[in-house]
Amino acid sequence: MSEQVGTVASLHRFPVKSMQGDAPSSVQVDENGIVGDRTWALRDTETAKLISAKRPRLWRAMLDCVATGVGDDVAVTLPSGETFGISDAGLPLALEALFGRSVAVEASTGPMQGTYESDWPEIDGISLAGEMEFPTNLTGDGTSFVDVGILHVLTTTSMASLASANGDMTVDHRRFRPSILLDTPDLAAYPENDWNERTLTIGSGEDAVVISLGEPAPRCVMTTVEQGDLPREPAVLQTIAAENRLTNPLGTFACLGCYASVETGGTIAVGDPVTLA
Repeated sequence: MSEQVGTVASLHRFPVKSMQGDAPSSVQVDENGIVGDRTWALRDTETAKLISAKRPRLWRAMLDCVATGVGDDVAVTLPSGETFGISDAGLPLALEALFGRSVAVEASTGPMQGTYESDWPEIDGISLAGEMEFPTNLTGDGTSFVDVGILHVLTTTSMASLASANGDMTVDHRRFRPSILLDTPDLAAYPENDWNERTLTIGSGEDAVVISLGEPAPRCVMTTVEQGDLPREPAVLQTIAAENRLTNPLGTFACLGCYASVETGGTIAVGDPVTLA
C-alpha cells in the first residue's frame, strides 16, 4: 500500500565535509547518494585526523565557509569573501589563516579514509557524551566522506514539532543538514521514526527515484553551533533529546529525520511528489 506524503521542499549538497553547501533545484542520485556530496574534506596536518565541525572548539569556522559545485569544479568561499577553486594552491594557505592550523584538502577515494574527532554534549539519558573519534567513508563504495547514511531525509513536520516544543528557539533546516527536505503538511509528530525499512518513491513513472529508509538519525553538537545568521543555541539538541529520544541496539540518542540509501537512481527535483510504501 502506498500513499503520497508530500513533495520535495529542497535539496542540499555539501561538496566539502562540514562546510555549508548549495541547494540546487535538482540533483542526480546514485548508489553513493547525491552526486558531488561530501567528495572533499580537510585534514589536520598536525594530527593527521580529518576535520569536522563536530569538534567546534577547533573547527567551528568550517560552517562559515561555503562550498558549491561538483567534482573538480567545486569552489570554496571563505568568510572574507575570497573564493578559491578546490585545487587552487592558495586554498590551504587561506584556510590555515582562518583556523590558525595547517590543513590539507583531500578528495574521497575509498572506504575508511580516515577518522575525525567530535564532541558530544552531556545530556541525561543520551548514550554519547564527551570526546569521541569516528571513521568516515563508510557507505556506498566509500568514495564519499559520509559517516553512516548515504542520504539524510527530514520532514517539515518534524521541524514544526520541534519548534512547537520550544517556542524560544529558532528551528532551521541548516542546523540539521538534510540531503532531502520533504514538505509533509498532512503528517504529524516525528513521522520518520516509523519509516525504517520502508521506501520512498520520488517523482513518477519510469524516471522515479526509489530510496530505502533506515534508522532515525542521531543528532550531534552541530545542531547547536553558530553558523551563518544562526546563533549558538544549545536548546536545540536538548529539546530533541527531550522530545524524540530513541533507543536502538547501539544506545539511546536524540533523533531527528532518518537515514536512507538509494535503490533506483536518477534525478530528483524540487516539487517532485513523494510516495511512501
